[in-house]
Amino acid sequence: MKIAVTGTIGAGKSKASSYLVSKGYPVFDTDKLVHQYYEPNGCLYDTVRVLFGPSILADDETIDRRKLGARVFSDSSALDALEAHVFPVVSEHVAALYRSIENHENMLVFFEVPMLFEAHMENEYDCIIMINADYDIRIPRLMKRGLREDDVLKRMERHMDETQKMNKSDIIVWNNDTESQLYEQLDRVLETLERRLHD
Repeated sequence: MKIAVTGTIGAGKSKASSYLVSKGYPVFDTDKLVHQYYEPNGCLYDTVRVLFGPSILADDETIDRRKLGARVFSDSSALDALEAHVFPVVSEHVAALYRSIENHENMLVFFEVPMLFEAHMENEYDCIIMINADYDIRIPRLMKRGLREDDVLKRMERHMDETQKMNKSDIIVWNNDTESQLYEQLDRVLETLERRLHD
């Protein structure tokens, strides 16, 4: 089964993915794939340079993701242009990665895809797990990472409403409490998916 892990910003998608890795499952982080595309030898390096010019480059000519983020999250047309290039590459890369795993039809393979619905990729997966948490819990978590609340709100504006995401997801996992409670929920999810896989 090809499974997407998505959710709201700051809900704990990466924590959930790390737990799945610890349980021995293959997990691919699409954000990390995109970071590779922006490297000087990456497939989108030249495209991004042409789109945004030298203002998003570091002194060593590499793409500065903070500068790029500041640019696109303050200009919706710029973000649209970037995503029009990024999303199709991610979709093709995910499909290739899934096919490359031996015996993939008989195992659970996870992909962390933060912008799953926004990229209209939901139909490419057998199951969608949404990690969610209450807004007043997510904001402090994000601010601890160094994001300002206004930055978070700008990013949220680009995201589908969480109720819509929940309606489109197969499984909702709430991460409002402790790590152990998150992991207990994930264990139950894994049991359900393993049964579904082998039935």
